[in-house]
Amino acid sequence: MAEPAGLEGALSALPEAKRELARLMLAARRPVPAHPVPRSGAGPVPPTALQARVWRRERRRPAVATGSHALRLTGPLDPRRLTEALTAVLRRHEALRTRLAVSATGQPRLHVEDEPVLRLTRADLSGFTPQAAAERVAVALTESASTVLDLEAGRTSAFRLLRTAADEHVLILASHLAVFDGWSSGVFLADLAAAYRGGGGALDPPALQLPDHADWQHRWLAAADGTAELARRRAVFAADPPAPRAPGGFERGHLPVRLARGPVQAGLELGAAEGATPFMTLLAALAVVLARREGRTSVVIGTPAAGRFATALEGAVGQFTTVVPIRLDLAGGPSFRELLHRTRTAVAEALAHQRLPVDVLFGDGTPPPYGVLFALHNYPAVPLDLPGIRVGQLPGPPARHLELYSPDPAAALACVGLVERDGEIGGTAEYNRHAATPEDVRGLLSGIEDVLDTAVTAPASPLTTRH
Repeated sequence: MAEPAGLEGALSALPEAKRELARLMLAARRPVPAHPVPRSGAGPVPPTALQARVWRRERRRPAVATGSHALRLTGPLDPRRLTEALTAVLRRHEALRTRLAVSATGQPRLHVEDEPVLRLTRADLSGFTPQAAAERVAVALTESASTVLDLEAGRTSAFRLLRTAADEHVLILASHLAVFDGWSSGVFLADLAAAYRGGGGALDPPALQLPDHADWQHRWLAAADGTAELARRRAVFAADPPAPRAPGGFERGHLPVRLARGPVQAGLELGAAEGATPFMTLLAALAVVLARREGRTSVVIGTPAAGRFATALEGAVGQFTTVVPIRLDLAGGPSFRELLHRTRTAVAEALAHQRLPVDVLFGDGTPPPYGVLFALHNYPAVPLDLPGIRVGQLPGPPARHLELYSPDPAAALACVGLVERDGEIGGTAEYNRHAATPEDVRGLLSGIEDVLDTAVTAPASPLTTRH
């Protein structure tokens, strides 16, 4: 619901500090719904809790929030149409026209620019040998991943279009992780294809935008419903100690990982028979591994969730990912089948609270009660469907998730991100070199395999949590 034109005009006539205060007072008078809705007015809004953290960290370490991926386009590409389509996508999504600025009251605020700014560099490598062109593409991929994007300046995306042969191009996208998540990639590519085929006029704005969500989150957390839910959820983790911080702080490491097909497939079949999804089954096995490792009868594991709990957010580009802490109870020596039932309940309960940002849930300066994050990704696969163009994904640099997902990266051990394809489960583990070694991370995965193997051969046997 937009503000009446007269009220909007009256607000615009006020000095900036008073205008912001007036907006806050008006917002406080409106009831806060349970889910995001279109915001009132077009003025600046507070950033999400995650954005505020990323912004603070970015001021100390530039390029810490840059993500990058690339596509190979084979066929008669029209660069002019592609440029127009990219501009149309930037125009459609407010997240891609957002900058963060400190207001007159000293608070960070999101501002949406009226017109998009496409930052696209082009290079013709078709005169090089195939090997030399491939080397230059590899360099460009590395450079893109380290591109210094600037949330304050509104420089949140940068594109490169490399012509490697007569009918072959490579399109590289660098995006700021404060405004672009994994789900956004599918949305972006679907919109880019639609704009390339039908022109920019084929794209209508999504029903909800990232600033709508940010405005709602700020208001909901301050309202009675949000405050009550926050208190209830904090009580769940009151007895769980914070994860220990590594003395050396945080230094990123990456490791490719894969689960053995035999025991894992049999374990997933056992889980399915008990009504557990593959994620729940693997999570239960990981809980056993961590409980044995830590000598505990309960563990907390963080899992990144899409955070698009309002259906209308599914068509928007933005950073909506939230980490959901899941508390798993292994007290009493349950069998793996019993643990699967406990895990089903725990996962459903945790995901019902993904409106709560982890920065607020554990926001008193102490680390969260988990050091391991686990995800089985299921982003929608949306191919870039361009007429006459064959599209292929180019492998890029490993993702930077720990600093994005953890309020305190020094307290993080590892983030294991897996994907299930063609019966194989594998992916990348990102870990803190000051808290774990590659062997430690591999031990988590081999431990999952061992737990599942035992669960299949003796599903009714009680689990032990002794190291």
